[in-house]
Amino acid sequence: MLIFTVLHVLSMFTMVTVFLGGAFYYAYAVWRRDVRALATFHRIERQSRIGIVGIVALLAGLAFGLLAALTGDIDILDGWLIAAYVLVAAFIANVAISVKALEELGDKAVEADVGGRPVEEIVHEMAASPAIRYFAVNVALFAAIIADMVLKPF
Repeated sequence: MLIFTVLHVLSMFTMVTVFLGGAFYYAYAVWRRDVRALATFHRIERQSRIGIVGIVALLAGLAFGLLAALTGDIDILDGWLIAAYVLVAAFIANVAISVKALEELGDKAVEADVGGRPVEEIVHEMAASPAIRYFAVNVALFAAIIADMVLKPF
């Protein structure tokens, strides 16, 4: 049914916006070695609980996508859907791998911002942070998912 397809697309775009938006700000602060910016972004993320919105949007998008496939003329084992499943699993794995390290770095940046830790220590950790790599991988995965869903190459 068209309504499930629309809800699937809206939910998934919400999820991408939430997750990529937050990852962009983390990566940008790390790239600039801006401890105060990272601390600010981290505080906003924690206080707003925006990660929960992203998770809910992801789960809703998956549910609506399944409903769209089951109520439409789509075989849930089509090649392009299997490719989408693999790409979404890769995204979830990338987030699972990255979230702990980024949260810990954000916590340390908050400590440094209030004087509880040397700023230079955080700047050094930012230089070794995988935040930019994680962001780039997520951008590539989302681009691949969108291309797969639109072009249906398999």
